[in-house]
Amino acid sequence: MNQSTTESRGGSLAGAVALVCLAFLPALLAVLPLTFNGAQYTLGALGRAELPEGASPSLGWGLALLGAAVLPFLAGPGALVAGRAKGLSWERALRVCAWAVLGCGLFACLMAMMSAGV
Repeated sequence: MNQSTTESRGGSLAGAVALVCLAFLPALLAVLPLTFNGAQYTLGALGRAELPEGASPSLGWGLALLGAAVLPFLAGPGALVAGRAKGLSWERALRVCAWAVLGCGLFACLMAMMSAGV
């Protein structure tokens, strides 16, 4: 009975790790346009890059895009460390981490969509 408990925990831990990996998918989709557009707007505001016609340089918007690009990759480890520090099991801490990464990744996708229309 003890061995089956260990196996079921291993399976649920592997499932939680897979959930975290899947939660990073929106962030991975958004990181390239956010970093490209964020760098372009930031460097355009500093006078170091040309912007597309009709776009006005904005340092704040460029930094917001760059911040949204890195947010899921900072929130994931932060949520995992906070969950473990609170005393959650690895499985529960990984699930909290997955929800945090998914939420920040969806926010990054929204920011990427908004940056495409600016």
